[in-house]
Amino acid sequence: MRTLLKSLVALSLGMTGCAETGSEGTLSIRVSGEEAAQGGYPVGEGEDQIAFADGWTLEFHKVIVSLTQFTLATEDGEEALLHSDPVLVDLHQGTPELWRFEGLAAQRWDAVGYQYAKPASDVRVVNDLSEADVKRMQDEGYSLLIEATARKEDREVELSWGFPLAIDVQHCENGLDGTDGIVVRDNATTSAEITVHLDHLFFDSYATEEPNLRFDPLAETAPEHGPLLLEALAAQDNLSDIKGRNGQPLGLAYDPGSAFHPVPTNLEEYVSAAAETTGHWNGEGHCEYHRLARSR
Repeated sequence: MRTLLKSLVALSLGMTGCAETGSEGTLSIRVSGEEAAQGGYPVGEGEDQIAFADGWTLEFHKVIVSLTQFTLATEDGEEALLHSDPVLVDLHQGTPELWRFEGLAAQRWDAVGYQYAKPASDVRVVNDLSEADVKRMQDEGYSLLIEATARKEDREVELSWGFPLAIDVQHCENGLDGTDGIVVRDNATTSAEITVHLDHLFFDSYATEEPNLRFDPLAETAPEHGPLLLEALAAQDNLSDIKGRNGQPLGLAYDPGSAFHPVPTNLEEYVSAAAETTGHWNGEGHCEYHRLARSR
């Protein structure tokens, strides 16, 4: 359902097997929020379109992500010696390169990982972020911040959601070919991508492969003035019986399935848990997600 840059597909050709001992290559790591981060929802066309089931549109203004580490290893325990400084990036502005690692062994690295965590004091700002945004991320401990405007008919809702996530994303599957990790090609530059799936924040189910994106339940918690903050979603405190602001049932439910532990009890907890799963590898590649202790 999502579109990767054609260059990624081209660069994936021939990325099977291992190179001869002693050969080296370069690995370039980009980050992307896909077309949605830049253009909002709906995105795509036809059967591949991603849109809200209840008729809302959404335009992102900021999608700020803090990544503090990138790791490469093999199933045999070999670890690449990488210098991956902490970075802060706004995905609404594009898909920039985060790191470029030269002189890597040209082989398959089975275990790819990275971390969402609050920005360090020496964080490198990758694109055009204001000092106020950087300070807000650091002071509030956010590793993901989105600001957006949702619209439906004559209604408009501003969002400002900050997520203090501390997540170790490990053992990523390559979304291009379904294999583990990445193959660094001999005497060449291999491009790869950390892909952030923003649609996860709006899924109504984690118990099905085809969930709907919904905004009506979120809009029912929005204040009359000012942006809709993440904590306001806690007002939807029965995921199996979503209600309108008048207290009447909307006939909607959220199903976390067995995806989250502990099981969310309200919509704020549900969306926060969903945010922990937004990090992927080379498009659709799934990873394992482990919570880390949050630093203050």
